Order: sequence, then C-alpha cells, then structure tokens
Amino acid sequence: MLELAVLNMGVHAVVTLMATAFIVAVIAAYLIRIAMILWKVIDRLVTILGAVNGVAEESRPMGGVIDDINRDLTQGRERFEAAVKRLEQRKSTEYEPTDEEISPTWAHWGS
Repeated sequence: MLELAVLNMGVHAVVTLMATAFIVAVIAAYLIRIAMILWKVIDRLVTILGAVNGVAEESRPMGGVIDDINRDLTQGRERFEAAVKRLEQRKSTEYEPTDEEISPTWAHWGS
C-alpha cells in the first residue's frame, strides 16, 4: 500500500482530512452567501423603513388641515343657507328690485 509521509498518516486519513476540509469550505461558502443575502435584505428593509417614516411624517399634520377644511366648509354652508333664506324671502314677498338695484346692463330684461 501507498503510505503518505504526512505526519505518518495513511492514505485513508489524508483523504478523510481533505474531504472534511472540502465539506467545511462548502458550508462556509454557503454561510457567506447567506450572510450576503441577509445584508442586502437589511439594506432594503432600512430603505423601506425610511420611506414608511417619511410617509408617517407627511401624514402627521393632517389633523390641522382637516380642521381648516371643515371650518371653511362650515362657513360656506352658512353662506349658502343665508343665500337660500334670502331667496326664499324674496320669493315669498314677491320682491321687485328698484331701478337703483338693477344694473344698467341688465335693465332691458325688466322691460
């Protein structure tokens, strides 16, 4: 049989050590690849988290804006109701505008 002179080990021992070293290298390569994939995932999650925080910051002040819109809508509704009330008063009393109230450009419509 062939004997290798590596620390007085036999061929089977050297082959076993080489196979073990190969298996460890393959497992290390897979673990390094997994670590690189996880690194990319973390980078993407950080990017997404930054975008989510940006959206949260942009949507936070909506309460004040909505209050302003509601206040404007309330004023508009009150003005509209007042206009409707004036129109109802004019219709119920058969209101006729005087010549001073009629615009000169619309004077031909009354005759």
